[in-house]
Amino acid sequence: MDIEMEFNYTEFKEKYGEEAADIVKNEIDSAEDFNLKWQLQVSHENEHWINFLFVTPIDARTFRVYKRSKKIIPKVLIGRGECEKILTIMKELGA
Repeated sequence: MDIEMEFNYTEFKEKYGEEAADIVKNEIDSAEDFNLKWQLQVSHENEHWINFLFVTPIDARTFRVYKRSKKIIPKVLIGRGECEKILTIMKELGA
């Protein structure tokens, strides 16, 4: 799932929960305050959770949503693969 500069709060909330939707909305609002492009991606998914990456040209945030409970883990360990993906996205966004 790649979302660049587009976000439907209601759909995201229904699928991943209000807390996750609020995290993304707040990140988008901050990015837009600074006129930054952004991208939201799924970095990893399994039967239990989904890890998201929210990337701008200057920083990145990752968080995990558990599928059943929609519980949020706001900080997820980032491995080499995610680091490389983040740097690639930042470059695409104009970093």
